[in-house]
Amino acid sequence: MGLYGVVKCIISLPTHSIEMKNTQKPLLGSVTALTITTPDLEASLSYYNQLGFVEVMRADWPFPWIQVSDGVLLIMLRKDPKPYLALTYYVKDITGVISDLKQKGITFAQEPKKADALKRAVMISPDGLNISLVGMVDGFKQPKGPGMLNMPPEDYMKPEKYVNKTCGLYGELAHPVKDLEASLAYWELLGFKAVSKYESPYPWAIISDGLSVVGLHQTATFDYPAITYFAADMRSKIASLKKNGLTNYTDKGAGSIVLTTPEQQHINLFSMGMGEDPIEKKVIQQNVIETERLLLKELNPSFVKEIMSQCTDEELMGWFGLHTAEALEAEKNKHTLGIANYRTSYKQFILVEKATGIVLGRGGFHNWYAMHRRAELGYAMDSDYGKRKGYMTEAVTAILKYGFEHMDLNRVEAYVGRHNEPSLKIVKGHGFTQEGILREHFCKNDVIEDSVCFGLLLNEYEQAKSKG
Repeated sequence: MGLYGVVKCIISLPTHSIEMKNTQKPLLGSVTALTITTPDLEASLSYYNQLGFVEVMRADWPFPWIQVSDGVLLIMLRKDPKPYLALTYYVKDITGVISDLKQKGITFAQEPKKADALKRAVMISPDGLNISLVGMVDGFKQPKGPGMLNMPPEDYMKPEKYVNKTCGLYGELAHPVKDLEASLAYWELLGFKAVSKYESPYPWAIISDGLSVVGLHQTATFDYPAITYFAADMRSKIASLKKNGLTNYTDKGAGSIVLTTPEQQHINLFSMGMGEDPIEKKVIQQNVIETERLLLKELNPSFVKEIMSQCTDEELMGWFGLHTAEALEAEKNKHTLGIANYRTSYKQFILVEKATGIVLGRGGFHNWYAMHRRAELGYAMDSDYGKRKGYMTEAVTAILKYGFEHMDLNRVEAYVGRHNEPSLKIVKGHGFTQEGILREHFCKNDVIEDSVCFGLLLNEYEQAKSKG
């Protein structure tokens, strides 16, 4: 299976728009581009014009170059006969950035010399991708158009929303790696965070520092970095490009191709939906609670029934915040076998870090007896990444507010293991009263344990709220 085989996993994540520019300050620089060398600047310019790029600026110092952009991606075409590609950052204080990176253990293949008129430094990732720093920012601007990472998912299937009308949505610089975890550790030192991470059809992750988007793919199906675009109408886009004289490409089937550029680089044009033109689907509306750092995405019986009736397994994994087929099968069984009955129901929330889109865990109410106005609070942090940052406290605050103010609850119960100190701290911190011990109440890892029973009443919640 080629890289295009995972397109649906990437595009089916039902998350709100992630404005990466507001989430973190990139460590490497303030403007980023892909530097590509070419023996013929004008020929390369003509090629990228064909793909929806326009010339932004050009100069002959310190070597002839032309900068092009499609409104989302910036490419620096540099005249040089030797094929070369680098993820480049333009930075004011290049000396300071180099010093900071060295303190983290990053090594450089090239460092600027005092006599250099233009300061340049080059790092090489563990898997051979060039990452360059250039000590110049004047006149350079980051394109403002949204790519796949910061476009609302509901717009993915709307070609009229794409900035690049020729190629579609810019998704990532796809980078093959030998060891995903080792590669992630390296890129984290450079200020990148994982936006999504999967195990199928092979280990891979999408990472970003707020400016660049890189896909790390632990696979042998391709062995080169590739600029990657996705489109719902990619089949027709490819047909149009071929009609206009596109050459030197490899068909991947299902409306997807890989281009080999005049500079001997690669561009993936991959179809969303495996080559089918977009079909009309009923728009799925999901209730989302927003806090300072989180998005709490609601799952309830009617919503789950709706998504299970019209979504693919890949899409369901996104809605449920899951990463493996086994986890999805278990989740589907919960609902098909009856997670709600005539007396009880539930409201669950997938907890998503607003800044990165990473699914942290889940929380909400189960054993909800609407007729008795009571429900049981439950929560779990699935990711070590989200621990010890106060995220669960923030989430529980929002969940309790929703329960008392929108679900007409009078009582919320919580059952916590005797030795679960983080959870005990959360319920006590939210004003719950310890009401007793339920002996041998639950089984964890084949061990029967007691539960400490806590309760929080509506009048207690309101009194605490009035005190601020």
